[in-house]
Amino acid sequence: MNAPLAITGRHFHRGYALPVCVSDTPPAAVLADAPRFVVAVAEAGTATLTLAGQRLLWSAPAALLLDERTRPELDHAPGLTVRSVHFDPAIVNSAFTPHSLRQGAFDGTALQDFYLLQPLLATEPARRALRLSPSQARHLTRLLACIADEADTQRDDNWPCRTRSWLFELLFSLRAAEHAAALALPAATERLDDALLRVHERYHTRFTVADLARWCGSNRTTLNTHFRKLTGASVRDYVIRLRIDTAAALLRDTLLPVTEIMSRVGYENPSHFTRTFRQLTGLTPSAYRARHGWM
Repeated sequence: MNAPLAITGRHFHRGYALPVCVSDTPPAAVLADAPRFVVAVAEAGTATLTLAGQRLLWSAPAALLLDERTRPELDHAPGLTVRSVHFDPAIVNSAFTPHSLRQGAFDGTALQDFYLLQPLLATEPARRALRLSPSQARHLTRLLACIADEADTQRDDNWPCRTRSWLFELLFSLRAAEHAAALALPAATERLDDALLRVHERYHTRFTVADLARWCGSNRTTLNTHFRKLTGASVRDYVIRLRIDTAAALLRDTLLPVTEIMSRVGYENPSHFTRTFRQLTGLTPSAYRARHGWM
């Protein structure tokens, strides 16, 4: 294990090395003995870079999504400010190695987790440079800060799972950003399209469809109609599914207490959370973890 690319337990799980870390420098050279995927967020500035033989302009706010063998060559980077997370894909799911991810022969819950890493395996270099809105960039920067803070404080024996949970949320957010970018809708609908991004930023908080419409300068009916065209679901149904999908991932892939997961995805009432979770998955949260958890 390469020490700069891992968090080492100090008080809880002393000596345990979790292969993830946050850095304030652009991604450096590939290390063969410590393969790491990287998500790098440009917070300010512009760079010209070469990635897998293709020359690209990387201008903040934007992200670079890198597998363990792809690193950019920065040619010119005036005022570039970058924050990156490096991680071994095995901390997302123990079935994942760079080789197995390229084979892609997964099923069950591993296939669900594989969805989170697919953007980092894109074969076209241009797809690895993801343009972000300012709000998306702020959201990703906040999640990077949460990973770094958890690594620094290690406040209890759940710190490895909690650190991983922030990484999961960051990967979910990147998929949402990628989806929104792929829509490429006309500028006239831009404020309404921002609703999808705001949902992913705020899904764990309490808000109404009227709140979301106001943030996007619209009304409830227009917003719901547009949102259904984008996602195939109403705002309410989409938020519920997002919360439960996130909770399911944390139940599968961490040992965080169910009550903490419930709170993280925006539920305050345990009975309501359990009832909603069972309606969408067929299992209670505890039964889901018992059947599908791998830790």
